[in-house]
Amino acid sequence: MNMPILVFGMPRSGTTWIGKIFDSHPDTVYRHEPDSVQRIAGLPFVPSLTEAAEYESLVREYTKRIPLIRTLKTCGKPPTFRKSYYSATRRALIQGGLLMARAFDRIHKDSRVLGVPTANGRLQTRLVWKSIESLGRLGVILTAVPEARAVHLLRHPCGYVASVLRGEAHRQFVDRRPSSDDYDLLAKLMQTEQARRRGLTLEQLKAAWPVERLAWRWVLLNEKAMEDTQGIGRCVTVRYEDVCAEPVKASKAFFGFAGLRWDSQTESFIAASTTTDNASYYSIFKHPAQAAIKWKSELDRTSIDKIRQIAENSRAGCLYFDEERA
Repeated sequence: MNMPILVFGMPRSGTTWIGKIFDSHPDTVYRHEPDSVQRIAGLPFVPSLTEAAEYESLVREYTKRIPLIRTLKTCGKPPTFRKSYYSATRRALIQGGLLMARAFDRIHKDSRVLGVPTANGRLQTRLVWKSIESLGRLGVILTAVPEARAVHLLRHPCGYVASVLRGEAHRQFVDRRPSSDDYDLLAKLMQTEQARRRGLTLEQLKAAWPVERLAWRWVLLNEKAMEDTQGIGRCVTVRYEDVCAEPVKASKAFFGFAGLRWDSQTESFIAASTTTDNASYYSIFKHPAQAAIKWKSELDRTSIDKIRQIAENSRAGCLYFDEERA
């Protein structure tokens, strides 16, 4: 495999849907959040780009191993698709392996899915690495893997905050602690250049409203990714809302950027995922135009104003609030 495709973004930003659009291509090997299953040992959560050379070997070796990570989480996210590198019979065996893994997963989390091929040695296949864990590492990873192409997916900060709050209200996350109270993560973000130049401190964030802490997470991680990849032509920053507005057009642009031909299987998947509304929190089958603006009926005016005050003048926020001011 050559030229890995990275689909990176914040949690609740539409990365699973975009990842599945790439998965629908017959020549891709898709792995769903492998770095959340097998951590990249030795690579900080938000490494400095100036230290990229220090992590090059580590990152390259991890990227090579990703196809070998075949747990239910990384390989079992439905739907599954026809692939050019295995037969219909092999696909049926994989489906059986997925059923077994789902049954066994009740006893042993992240069980391995039997029969999933890695497609190693096939030059036309492309690894797709979907991540919500490594957005702050994007610049370092692209520096270490110069053949990679990356999609950095943004969602409106209010949409991100509203979705996180909705998930917490319905107890959708394994960690029962509110995301806004993850002070270990916030402490790491305080070490970034993006936080230092603003004079932000952990004490200030602890005194802030929960929605403000979430807004700062959005600003600092997205801004770091944008600044670390500035000038790298192998990364595009895309708004989730723009994909929702024209999913086929956006997906064709993704594929063109990544060097993939358009395929009818992708078009069929986009049609199915945008015309069927599944109320499940993690479902990728939603009416996208409605999903993109759902936050407007979920957040109160005070919360929206607080998020805006934090995000509007950031590099990432300008992609939204400059347009709203125009």
